[in-house]
Amino acid sequence: MNGGQMISNGRPYEITIQQKLASVMDNSGFEEEERWEDFYTNYAYVNSLSGNERWMAAQVESDQTVRFSLRWHPQLDEVKPKYFRIVFAGRIYTITFVDNVQYKNETVKIDALEVEA
Repeated sequence: MNGGQMISNGRPYEITIQQKLASVMDNSGFEEEERWEDFYTNYAYVNSLSGNERWMAAQVESDQTVRFSLRWHPQLDEVKPKYFRIVFAGRIYTITFVDNVQYKNETVKIDALEVEA
């Protein structure tokens, strides 16, 4: 951070983090559909992970793995991979990792994998 601004070579894009709601079950007790609700919307820098970062994240399909970097907000401390996802540019991304960088409450990096349509 520099004077309250995030440093990036690109521009920030609007993203929405959604939270999974209780699933609707059919008469057999199986999950019928997933329901999601908007949880947090803000601007983030979006980058593909580099080769080493992909290896560390154990991702196979590199062109679908991205990192969202955004300014920390207390609400982001609640984001957990299993129960949240990101909607960006009309696409859905499954969150794989959330990092409050150095626990400084300044920047949050979220690694995510694009969901195939």
